Amino acid sequence: MIGKETPEIKYDRALTLFTESVMKPDHDLRGCAHNQGCYDELLEIREHVLAYLKTLREVTHHTNADESDEIETAKVIQAKL
Repeated sequence: MIGKETPEIKYDRALTLFTESVMKPDHDLRGCAHNQGCYDELLEIREHVLAYLKTLREVTHHTNADESDEIETAKVIQAKL
């Protein structure tokens, strides 16, 4: 049924795939980070990206949204500033 889903379903699927790509260990990249002395920094950035991806999911996919969802969205947006 690919192609007939809503834009929200497609976005969610793409976000899930991208999140998986960030989570999947890349041994070559991590090896380069070790060699260049920035392994810890690489993993720190990875954690920041994963946290940001979580906010994308929270902000863009409110089903049956109500006032509390708007409040939470505003908090997430403010936290990113």
